[in-house]
Amino acid sequence: MNIEDIESVTPYGLIAGAHVTPIDHLYFYPKAGPRDKYPVFAMADGEITGITVRSVNVGTGESRPSEYRYEFKHSCQTYSYFDLVTKLDQSILDVAPDAATKGYSGSIKVKAGQEIGRIGNQSLDTAVYNSTLVLPGFIHPEMYKAEPWKVHTDDFFSYFNDPLKSQILALNARTEEPRSGKIDYDQAGKLIGNWFLEGTNGYAGPGSEQGKAGSGDGSGYWSGHLAIIYDAYDPSTVIISFGKFRDQGPHSFAVKGNTPDPATIDKASGVVKYALIQPVNHLAPTQGVMSEKIEGVVLFQVLGGEKLKVEAFPDKTADEVTAFTSAAQTYER
Repeated sequence: MNIEDIESVTPYGLIAGAHVTPIDHLYFYPKAGPRDKYPVFAMADGEITGITVRSVNVGTGESRPSEYRYEFKHSCQTYSYFDLVTKLDQSILDVAPDAATKGYSGSIKVKAGQEIGRIGNQSLDTAVYNSTLVLPGFIHPEMYKAEPWKVHTDDFFSYFNDPLKSQILALNARTEEPRSGKIDYDQAGKLIGNWFLEGTNGYAGPGSEQGKAGSGDGSGYWSGHLAIIYDAYDPSTVIISFGKFRDQGPHSFAVKGNTPDPATIDKASGVVKYALIQPVNHLAPTQGVMSEKIEGVVLFQVLGGEKLKVEAFPDKTADEVTAFTSAAQTYER
């Protein structure tokens, strides 16, 4: 995008809606304006290898105006993508006339700076992937076969030179390194990181849920996901993110008192209790104040073999929860 069209940049690693585990892309938010207002450009020379059309909200399944995901190949190892593009450029439609309704698979050559579409009234999502890189904080990369690019997510800002790099960083509120953000937190034998309900096929979710948008109760492929990680903007804040909470779909929380550090919790720690409070909402600045109201309690017990015993107690206080019940579940990674 043109720098002057960008309001803010959100780093990797946030939790939002159906994104129960840390988000593997950045958000470029345009300034106020209607759909299709701002041009979107190819970031580097390469080729468009795919265009996907989406006409439903992933989280709710509700119909919405079409939006587009571009996949780019820049070299034998380097790939990138754009999502939520609201309109395809005519230069793309000249080569792939059905792309706006049926999508596209093939090769459309593009040059850095070439306009390829428009955006407006929502974010432009993007990331860079390096196939020779496997992030070390995913203990078992095969758990992410449903989104195989995720484990190859590279430091976005490392691909840019000044002055453009500094101009983009000035729009990014994350001050911790890496400035692009972090998505891989797994540590062998520790509580920290991503977990998946045992027997639900890792990140993919149950076969009946794969490739589907959310249902009316907020459930979907993400229902078995669980993340115990650090806040994308303030890494001193512990975040616990559930694929399903109160049987009402995904929800994330901060931790009352912000202790103990999940990176210190292992099998020897036994049963650990966290009181849950509403975290800062970075995507809604006017609602961004953290609440101290207890929303519930969760018990964790790290088991051997990268297994985790979990039970959440919505609307309970720490004093009201003393032990696991028969409703406890086992997660894995």
